[in-house]
Amino acid sequence: MIAKLSLPLMLLAASTVAAGDSRPKAGSYGFNWLDPDSPCKKLTDKDLKKAPKCTVSNNAFGIELKSHQCKVDERVEWVVYETAAQCQEAHETMQANGP
Repeated sequence: MIAKLSLPLMLLAASTVAAGDSRPKAGSYGFNWLDPDSPCKKLTDKDLKKAPKCTVSNNAFGIELKSHQCKVDERVEWVVYETAAQCQEAHETMQANGP
């Protein structure tokens, strides 16, 4: 009986770890990519709670860096990076490739 339960429990544990990784931590840096003039800023827990769902990407704007895309509403979608330098690099790349 225990052997039959171990595989489903391992899969559940793995999915929980993956799901936990889809939320950036407070103190991460991000910008609203729907507003090209919005600067990178240090995001608080309050900022991040406004976005009910985030997805992980390893290649936003053609840069090989892990980021999170967190949609707040139709006018605000954060692209979030671990460091200020990563955020700034992505922001400058996005602006350089914009219209």
